[in-house]
Amino acid sequence: MSNDPRILRNALGSFATGVTVVTTRSADGQDIGRTANSFSSVSLDPPMILWSLAKTSSSFDDFRQAGHFAVHILSAEQSDISGLFASKKEDKFEGLTVERGDGDIPLLKDCAARFECRTAHQYEGGDHIIFVGEITGFEHSSTPPLVFHGGQYGRLIRHAGENTSFEKTESSLSPDDFIYQISRVFYQIRNDAVVERRRRGWSGADYAVLTLLGHEDGRTLDTISEIGRSRGDEITDETMAKLEAEGLIEIDGTGPRRAHLTGAGRKAMMEIVAMLKAAEADCLALLDENEVWVLKQLLNRLATSTDSGWPPVRQQAAVASA
Repeated sequence: MSNDPRILRNALGSFATGVTVVTTRSADGQDIGRTANSFSSVSLDPPMILWSLAKTSSSFDDFRQAGHFAVHILSAEQSDISGLFASKKEDKFEGLTVERGDGDIPLLKDCAARFECRTAHQYEGGDHIIFVGEITGFEHSSTPPLVFHGGQYGRLIRHAGENTSFEKTESSLSPDDFIYQISRVFYQIRNDAVVERRRRGWSGADYAVLTLLGHEDGRTLDTISEIGRSRGDEITDETMAKLEAEGLIEIDGTGPRRAHLTGAGRKAMMEIVAMLKAAEADCLALLDENEVWVLKQLLNRLATSTDSGWPPVRQQAAVASA
């Protein structure tokens, strides 16, 4: 067992917690606030909560002397607030709109939950002091909370099957509809590639043929036509003849006629794919690595189509037990 404080801190960080900001009012009338994730409920009758503060904190004396404090559970959109109250900025409330509670303590707005407390008990806890507060008032909302794990912020993902209700109309898609949201992302990523396809003079049917052969070269003309039709692209003999004349594909003349990408066709498709990948990277740059991983896992679970026009859905490998 290691006694290294850094390793112990990392081990404790394995426990995901919410993020809170605790506020009070100093004896000389200054607003005081600290970010803390050492928060826990204690009792419902009477309603009590606790949190702890390091004895080395610059606001230690202010909280020790305060008769009231408030604990704010931050929402998923308030990581900047967490960073602000964890910083060494002298006036952390500058520019913030606050409300006032008992003892004139400052109350932050738009949190997932907020508890106003009377300081009931203070206990020694090693290098920290544990504050126990009796709840005198509280507010909460359905806003997802900010989550802290392993030194990074995150957000709550609702478990599959949990009900989430949105107000919808029957006549149009809502911004809350999945198909609305994923369509926006899809068209955003493909926009530059569509402009390039048009510049090259490719119709939707032309691009469908090249895409199908990029996924699986050597498809029969009948298969290409069938898949194209199922995806809304009418691929005709004229389509194939045009692409062949432009040197993008070659067509076998014996047996079931098959199409193949030429070197020029493959190069052209690689250029289009490079544009798509660049647009994808720009889009995903808005997320952190964990969010990208979760997003891909969820989409992979939804991609159950067996349409041969797309690459095969990856199947989870069977785990053999010894």
